[in-house]
Amino acid sequence: MTIAEAYLGGSQVFRRLKNGPHGQLIERYAARLVEDDLARQGTWRCLNVIGGLLSWMASHRIKVTDLNETRVEGYLRDRGNRQTIQAGDRAALKRWLSVLRAAGTIAPAVRSQATPHDQIFAEFGDYLQRERGLTPKSIVRHLAVHPSVPA
Repeated sequence: MTIAEAYLGGSQVFRRLKNGPHGQLIERYAARLVEDDLARQGTWRCLNVIGGLLSWMASHRIKVTDLNETRVEGYLRDRGNRQTIQAGDRAALKRWLSVLRAAGTIAPAVRSQATPHDQIFAEFGDYLQRERGLTPKSIVRHLAVHPSVPA
């Protein structure tokens, strides 16, 4: 039994996702959640968000290997039409993309020339770290899913 399984053993969402077609990736993601020391409720919320994304992808015939920030934003727009996007949802999705990239499942984030939008994100992230004393784990919760914002 892995640490993630011991921690999330009572979660029906975790068991359902782990037994699905992307079970190994879900296990890696759950391990990352435990590694990042998320509270149990936050971990369950993250798994629900990823479960919703996987369902949305299946309904739109999108393969996991085709996932990127643009697709995630499409999912969030669609989801936002039906329910409120919670504060940690973007961070959960960003973490998912990071896990997929670490596993070699999806392509690295495309780095393009910095746009004014990129510059604002970078400066705000620096401000949050320097002036507000936030950790990178906390900073990601304040920033949108964006390729230039480190996971």
